[in-house]
Amino acid sequence: MEQFGLLVVLSITFWFSLFTMTLALFRQNIKPHLKSIIISALIMTQISIITQTKFLILGLVVLQPVFTVLCFCLFFRLRLTHAFLVSLVVYLFVIISEMLLHAVVSRFHIETFILLAQKSALLPAGVLSILNFLVTGILLKSRIGFTFISFNRKNRTNHRYTISLFVILVVGLIAMMLIISSLYLWETQTLLAYGMGTILLIGLIHYLYVKELSDT
Repeated sequence: MEQFGLLVVLSITFWFSLFTMTLALFRQNIKPHLKSIIISALIMTQISIITQTKFLILGLVVLQPVFTVLCFCLFFRLRLTHAFLVSLVVYLFVIISEMLLHAVVSRFHIETFILLAQKSALLPAGVLSILNFLVTGILLKSRIGFTFISFNRKNRTNHRYTISLFVILVVGLIAMMLIISSLYLWETQTLLAYGMGTILLIGLIHYLYVKELSDT
């Protein structure tokens, strides 16, 4: 029971930190969105508990990404395409950060790495929450981030930009599903999927950087 309570607290903290970091990354004022952050964090905590207690693979691969996108659409007023992009970027950041954490804790021993990735929930939630808050502080203090994504649905989106972005999102979604499911289906070959995720994240950051420059 104590472990379950700790999981709930760490889940709320993790999702709160993740939504806060996302707003900071895309140069949004956090205070006006505080209510949306809290509501989204509480909803995603429920999804995380369902994932950890009942539907692990389904929850990780489908439920959590889908509800994250819905939170950005419904509570942060993002367009669906932008919500997909924002969710994909932060998910890849979390996946790669968690991979590095497990690699360090396991001392780069592949069997221990897989075991930690499959069974560990409390340690990643706590460490990644701290990391998210640190990144948020760095982003706010240095005033760096992306500004081309509008949190106002009334703003028009360039048609060519939407199509090209949709292709990237489809590829990114497939890659993310492969990364997560690889822990349970491929096991020792999962590093290949994580490598794909790293390459995809670098590509997305480059794309966002080019898009940011083209809009300034």
